[in-house]
Amino acid sequence: MVHVRMTGSHDNSPSQEPSDSERRLSGRRARARDRLMDRASSDYAPSSAVAKMKHIENLLLFIDDDLRETALSMERIERYLISTLDILEGQRIDGTKVQELATDVSVLDQVDLLNESLESLRRRMARLASAVG
Repeated sequence: MVHVRMTGSHDNSPSQEPSDSERRLSGRRARARDRLMDRASSDYAPSSAVAKMKHIENLLLFIDDDLRETALSMERIERYLISTLDILEGQRIDGTKVQELATDVSVLDQVDLLNESLESLRRRMARLASAVG
């Protein structure tokens, strides 16, 4: 479960701070996926603009979930693409492996999931936009 702190204060206790090797000089994790997953597993303080908004905590939780689902689908699709690239760049092309990739419907399932999560994210962002303005 994600815990959103709607106050502007930051808890800088050592137990919650990632090590220096996990952070960029800016204080943020380098990879977007890491940042998305961090939001799922630890408390985080929203931006000052978001903290000023009222009654959006649940909406933010759903947006975070949509972001994670989208990122996971993209990662799985990327794995398929990398597998395809590995075959094409290999020293030998194995017909069995090519056939496995050619008939792998799971990548199409991931494309469908990606589409669904993006649609959901866009709807929720529209709700957030109406709460802003």
